[in-house]
Amino acid sequence: MNGEHLTDDDLDRMYDDAAKTTQPYTPVFDATVRTAVYVTCAIAGAVLAVAAPVAVAAHAPEWATILLSAMAGAIPTVAAAFGVAYNPSRNTDH
Repeated sequence: MNGEHLTDDDLDRMYDDAAKTTQPYTPVFDATVRTAVYVTCAIAGAVLAVAAPVAVAAHAPEWATILLSAMAGAIPTVAAAFGVAYNPSRNTDH
């Protein structure tokens, strides 16, 4: 740094200028689709989180318990992908 001290007003002006030049976040999927995916993934995640230990306790085949555990871990990733999926070139100022 060059030893220059910025006041709060200077910082406010810098951040205001930066905010004016950035584009608003525009999700690819609308709110209805995202909500449906979140609810579906929440239900599937809860079911799989219970099914995996039950499969172990019931002495299910090893491949079945591994599959259930993997699916239980993958479900939140699917929900997260729908929540953050966006196209930076999309613009709401049409």
